[in-house]
Amino acid sequence: MPPRDEAEKKEKQGRPWLTIALLLVILLLSGGYVYYFFFGGSRGVTAAAPAGKQMPVAMQKMSLEPIVVNLADAGLRRYLRAKITLEYSEDKLTPELNERLYRIRDTLISVLRSKKTEDLQNEDALKRELLTAINAQLIGGQVQGLYFEEFIIQ
Repeated sequence: MPPRDEAEKKEKQGRPWLTIALLLVILLLSGGYVYYFFFGGSRGVTAAAPAGKQMPVAMQKMSLEPIVVNLADAGLRRYLRAKITLEYSEDKLTPELNERLYRIRDTLISVLRSKKTEDLQNEDALKRELLTAINAQLIGGQVQGLYFEEFIIQ
């Protein structure tokens, strides 16, 4: 029986290395997961876009001064105060927007002043209408997004 005990001892002596190796693998995998989770993996590295796909374009924004208008509700004195931010991708559009800002504000005021309170309930339709009206004033590019930073009806 002594030979069998020696074989079992040798087998048990080899297991601490296996345990250490498994712990090391688990530690490396969990460290990689923590790094990816907290630091976003390879977020800072840019790669070439696959064929047929374009890289996202950096968007520019222009915040307009708040606009206050009377609403077209019959028999009621309601006001709308809106602060609007425009979003566009073309750098060359910035000078044109600044140059035509008075036209854009006038267009926004005209459209908003013609609205009744119930017309303002569908925000997406209102945004599309305002975008169409603004883009009709522009020559060198198009505004892609319109966002309300403030929208108060009183």
